[in-house]
Amino acid sequence: MTDAPLLALTGRLFDGERLWPHATVLMQGGQVLEVAERLPLSEGIGVLDTGPDGTILPGLVDLHVHARPHYARWFPEAGVTTVRDAGSSLAMLTGLRALAASGEGPRVFGAGTILDGPNSIFRHFGEGVLGEVGDRAAGAWIVRTPGEARAAVDALAVEGVNTVKLYEQLPQDAYAAAVRRAREHDLPVMTDLGMRLTRGLSGAQVDALEALKFGVQTLEHVSGFALAFRRLGFDPTTQFPDEGTLAAFAQAVVEAGTVLVPTLSVYEGVRHDRRADLSGLPQGRRGGAAVDGLREQWNAVHAATSGHRAAPDWDARLAAALTRRVLDLGGQVGAGTDTPASVDNLPGGGLHAELAHLVQQSHLSPLEALRAATGTAGRLLAGRGQPVVGVLRPGAYADALIVEGDPTRDIAALRRLRTVIRAGRVWV
Repeated sequence: MTDAPLLALTGRLFDGERLWPHATVLMQGGQVLEVAERLPLSEGIGVLDTGPDGTILPGLVDLHVHARPHYARWFPEAGVTTVRDAGSSLAMLTGLRALAASGEGPRVFGAGTILDGPNSIFRHFGEGVLGEVGDRAAGAWIVRTPGEARAAVDALAVEGVNTVKLYEQLPQDAYAAAVRRAREHDLPVMTDLGMRLTRGLSGAQVDALEALKFGVQTLEHVSGFALAFRRLGFDPTTQFPDEGTLAAFAQAVVEAGTVLVPTLSVYEGVRHDRRADLSGLPQGRRGGAAVDGLREQWNAVHAATSGHRAAPDWDARLAAALTRRVLDLGGQVGAGTDTPASVDNLPGGGLHAELAHLVQQSHLSPLEALRAATGTAGRLLAGRGQPVVGVLRPGAYADALIVEGDPTRDIAALRRLRTVIRAGRVWV
């Protein structure tokens, strides 16, 4: 037994899967003890009641971030209590996990070092970013052969990563070997295969249909489909997939059991000349050196892509279309942002923008969008076990939000945060 105080949340509840008109969530010692419609509470238990206009829901999960210590706190402050870090050096991942353990950042499920081919774009990111297998300071490792792929996955497994990330320029035989080795370690694989916006038609080796057959667990950015479209005999620079092709692509995702993580925010920042107004997002009015640094980065990217709006617009339309079709076929969609990549993609608050994009562009209902950042994300991160994040049920982590309004009807209500609870402790 624990001596930690009990905390009860009462009111309307979205538990990560379904809406309860009224429920009580009882927490203690960082875990959820019980969830019930009516739960007798003894004297001395702390109670947070939503009142008639509030809603309880699980802490949000961003399935695609590139977190750094100097803005790690921004995630829970915006209601994002868990992140899947989609690629960083092993040294950086260690630091992020230490912050999480201290309660000063979100929970971190990490990929660690990205695996890419010798022609990787990371060659241009500065000295030390691209290294040989085993380099803990490198953000990406060079993998040339199936043997190197197996060795790289073995090394990542020893480091305790939660997933393996395969990048766009891995040779096909090395890619397939990495997926097989990851399966032997019971590690899921996430993959970025490139898009029109990036190197999906110029340097990518594996297309989306091939990756799905190999058995990747998540497909990031709806990447690899531009290359698959071209290999079907079409020209992505002048043609867009027709309804039959879109249906075939969506069916392939569903049949593979792969979760689509569209990251519409990546495209939104560079497909338009106009810039996003971040002021309405949680923490969107934040100032300081860290924000100034990100704005400088975003300004440079927006300027550099000013003559290339057509490619990300094509990518965005494809991502939005496939997302809706995958759900219609019974598949799974997870919410991720790729923050702070692209433009105006705010750590933490950006997930709220992503959910709005899913509703507005992919025509998800608010409930479907919420599931993408809660229950679906929790199942994905749980692997073969029971979800411990993204849900409010007995045994789950005591990460929860109370918001003003009902976000299952109006996704914008999610931005009206009243309370953030991380590990049973009131954060804000």
